[in-house]
Amino acid sequence: QSLKKIPGIGEINARRIKNEKVLREAEKELEFINKYNIDIYFFTDSNYPRRLKSCSDAPVILYSRGTMDLNCLKMLSIVGTRNATSYGKMICEQLIKDISKHDYNVIIVSGLAYGIDITAHKISLRYGIPTVGILGHGLDMLYPSLHHDIARKMMKNGGLVTEFPSRTRIDPSNFI
Repeated sequence: QSLKKIPGIGEINARRIKNEKVLREAEKELEFINKYNIDIYFFTDSNYPRRLKSCSDAPVILYSRGTMDLNCLKMLSIVGTRNATSYGKMICEQLIKDISKHDYNVIIVSGLAYGIDITAHKISLRYGIPTVGILGHGLDMLYPSLHHDIARKMMKNGGLVTEFPSRTRIDPSNFI
């Protein structure tokens, strides 16, 4: 009865929350989070990324691993085609190299996908610029798996962020 009194919960959501299956899944998720030292950001937390708070479709929760400051003053998103040309990769490298010559205190953000995304992450690491990969799945896997070594290096200077809990299936709709 007390759940129904919370604004926005209502009878249907109260029933969902009390469902034993939902509670077991939540317990599994908490075990996973604790085991792998995953940081959690709720929309109401003071350390939730302030840029996302102004978005109407901001995720209620974010999961992250790594050393990044999601409220860093400057972030630069570099995304592009999965079939990057050598010219596109060269321009990406030149841009990141030029940024590295200045004390901009910036984080490079991309999607860890093939092409320009992974190029941006690799070059950022090479020049010592923190880089963050935004994932379309939970932190219990890595897609594409070929980028596992780069993702591991990113944990030391940047990291990985997702809005999806562990055991989220890879679905094209998650990769906007």
